[in-house]
Amino acid sequence: MRSRLLSVISGSSPLENILQLSSAVVIIFEHSYFIYDKRRHLRDRRESGPSFYAALEQYTASPHAVAVREGVSAAVQAYAEAMKTAPAWMAKLRFKRSQEKQAKAQLIKTILEITLNHRLSRP
Repeated sequence: MRSRLLSVISGSSPLENILQLSSAVVIIFEHSYFIYDKRRHLRDRRESGPSFYAALEQYTASPHAVAVREGVSAAVQAYAEAMKTAPAWMAKLRFKRSQEKQAKAQLIKTILEITLNHRLSRP
């Protein structure tokens, strides 16, 4: 299972890897719940495997996995560029701190949008 989860990430930085994995796990867990709930409701005994594995299979086979990976990668690159724009001597000034806060807020907002826009459909 670990290798399957790690196959959904391909980032060039630790931040990118963490954000890709976090987004994927949120999508997989949400879909896993819907699979579990459907099985429980229908009392489906045929499919006795854990719903998480089924959700992981569906996610890795879907185009959403690639879209999330690419979207997160682009967001992290934009964040890195935003963090580089101020000169180094401005590091202790309020402007730099304000710019960093804005860049972090934008990154979080973008990652949240990517995750919500690439959810798997309910089974």
